Amino acid sequence: MLLSKILHTDTELFAASLFQLKVSVWERTADDIPVRTEDGGFIERYTPLSVKINGTYYVRSECEFRVDLEEPAL
Repeated sequence: MLLSKILHTDTELFAASLFQLKVSVWERTADDIPVRTEDGGFIERYTPLSVKINGTYYVRSECEFRVDLEEPAL
């Protein structure tokens, strides 16, 4: 099972950008179902209102930005 972390703050977005982590973008449908709209890319730029990934700007208030985490070893 793949785990992911949602990036909420400017600090988290900055760290993902700095360490060049692949970030996926998720939007919610009218039924509140999360749908992946961007499979993964590097953050090129972010502002208080938007995040630019793979040349596309995404509105922060309308999207979730996630990084995949490794599963803990048993």
